[in-house]
Amino acid sequence: MILIADGGSTSCEWAVVDNSNATIVKQFQTEGLNPFARTEAEILAILKEVVVPQTADYKIENLFFYGAGVTPEKGTILSAMLSELFADVQVTATSDMEAAARGTVADGDGIVAILGTGSNSACYSNGKAVKKVAALGYILGDEGSGAVLGRRLISDIFKGVAPRHIVEQFEAEYGLSQADILEAVYRKPQANRYLAAFAKFLSPRLDDHYIYNLVEECFEAFVERNLLQYSQRRLYAVGSVAYHFEAVLRRVVERAGFELVEAVQSPMAGLVKYHSAAVATSCDSTPKPFRKFTEEPSYYDHLEQMSVRHCLEAINHEDHRVAEAVRRALPAVETLVERLIPRLKQGGRLFYMGAGTSGRLGVLDASEVPPTFGMPPTVIIGIIAGGDKALRTPVEGAEDDTEQGWRDLERYNPTPLDTVVGIAASGTTPYVVGVLRKAREKGLLTASIASNYNSPAAAEAEIAIQTVVGSEFVTGSSRMKSGTAQKLVCNMITTTAMIGIGRVMGNKMVNMQLSNKKLVDRGTRMLVELLNLPYNQAQNLLLLHGSVQKAVEAVAERPNKL
Repeated sequence: MILIADGGSTSCEWAVVDNSNATIVKQFQTEGLNPFARTEAEILAILKEVVVPQTADYKIENLFFYGAGVTPEKGTILSAMLSELFADVQVTATSDMEAAARGTVADGDGIVAILGTGSNSACYSNGKAVKKVAALGYILGDEGSGAVLGRRLISDIFKGVAPRHIVEQFEAEYGLSQADILEAVYRKPQANRYLAAFAKFLSPRLDDHYIYNLVEECFEAFVERNLLQYSQRRLYAVGSVAYHFEAVLRRVVERAGFELVEAVQSPMAGLVKYHSAAVATSCDSTPKPFRKFTEEPSYYDHLEQMSVRHCLEAINHEDHRVAEAVRRALPAVETLVERLIPRLKQGGRLFYMGAGTSGRLGVLDASEVPPTFGMPPTVIIGIIAGGDKALRTPVEGAEDDTEQGWRDLERYNPTPLDTVVGIAASGTTPYVVGVLRKAREKGLLTASIASNYNSPAAAEAEIAIQTVVGSEFVTGSSRMKSGTAQKLVCNMITTTAMIGIGRVMGNKMVNMQLSNKKLVDRGTRMLVELLNLPYNQAQNLLLLHGSVQKAVEAVAERPNKL
């Protein structure tokens, strides 16, 4: 067993790891152990009272402590403390930057940035730091950090720069006077942590013009004063600020010519993999562990104590992350649609397959194609684990059979012209993984839609669409952001495919089914516009031919028959 600690100024994450299979067997948190912010006595007390009891039942052989403020000198002191408390354990103590690098870039190349309570960065080549820009702390540096975001917000509020509605919301949420804040910043310890806590006020309000600009300007300063000093252009970002403000960070760094490879809240998953690498290389044929973003804890807590408005704003803020996640997946969606269109033209079909919410969304998208584009219901088909009953009522165990998906598909006599899109938020659903594997073996085009990177479903599909939206507002409730991403991607696939096979004219649904008065009126108005006809004549023409497109084609063939 190994014990890994990843500590910032605010909190420290601990994981007991079975490094034989790269599995975390226990996780817990303590307060931050930054040796520049806490005395040795305070650090020792936390280690004795929390860490030792939490790990007493495990035989720890190696302890890797990564932390903010762990310079070589402070690392020696921490190593001595830990060695005294953990007898016969090999202890290594080094900086949180090393944790961020090993947990992201590992032995590769790129810029690694920490954006949490504070900020820091370094450029790595072959896993070794080749250049660093001094962090300097929240007074002299820390651009883009939570402490600087909080400092800027507080300053704007009390200097009269922030708009009135922001001031009122701040006062309602915190009830703090100027004197209260000045006391906490200038007379109490750990002012950086105090200021960083106000970043939580900003994150649900990014659609507010003032808030967005504040965050954007702080990230622009981080780019200008840090990133632009490096020759590398691939960026790996770690920390709560990087994770929760990823959409703004991505826009800012991309404008400056950088690629944001990933933004993770914690490097722990990567550290587990890194420190288990020696074992992993001996069993390359086994599936590699992947990070389940869909199961990570929500950034928000005590939801039942939120006001309705605060709850709605937080959900809306999280929903903004969905469009960005889908945008990053566009190259894979493009590949799928470009390969799908010629198959449909040759008589192929598209099958959406999934379980639970994912299955329902596939069925929903397929069911909307006939009325929207006038296609028969035999071209785009949605199949849900458990059958149509599962659309309204969960069918116990329906998703757990790896063979059932192919059995369900076989009823349609699939051919190599057909395409199967497996939808699963986690990317681990056996029903979906199994049908993708079998369909690919049989020569069908296969694609997966999942909200985790490198999932089992992605491994079985030719085209992996990975819409990684991060943790859900309600932990694990993938009907929320993950489901929204799935809906957006399905809309894109069928809409662009229908355009590609000629079911849209200009920007109009010229093949929609005329199933009610509203749609007859819409089609009539299309013909009025397209053919410059009186309304009554256009309506008669529409009803005669059954669709806008057929009416237009009929007039084009016999223009004198109007």
